[in-house]
Amino acid sequence: MENHHACTIGLGSNTPDREYQITRAIEHLCGYLQKCSVSSDYETEAINGKDASYMNAVVHGYSQHDYDTTVKFLKDWEAECGRTQVATVEGIIPIDLDLVIWDEHIKRPKDFERHYFNRGYRELLAKGAYETM
Repeated sequence: MENHHACTIGLGSNTPDREYQITRAIEHLCGYLQKCSVSSDYETEAINGKDASYMNAVVHGYSQHDYDTTVKFLKDWEAECGRTQVATVEGIIPIDLDLVIWDEHIKRPKDFERHYFNRGYRELLAKGAYETM
């Protein structure tokens, strides 16, 4: 796809309505991206061992926009869903959207190595989501 950027986004939520938050985020992302592929959703324990468990998923698709515009789109959705600095410090994450891979470059190496991203990423690999267009 000419002038489209491949992107892989990790999703997470640890609020009581986390399944709903993940579903809404997937719908929102697939409205923004082209050729959207979505992993199943799955639960993982919080990295710090004390916050509520997370519901996670991974989405891969193609953005017509540049990197900064795409990241802003993700962060604007987080804010719209109620994510604030105070809530983050308190360990309450309505939705977390991290652009981990952009045009085959790992932008967030720590997230790329984490089990909460790798589970969905490996599932998308197995489904052929990363075959060249």
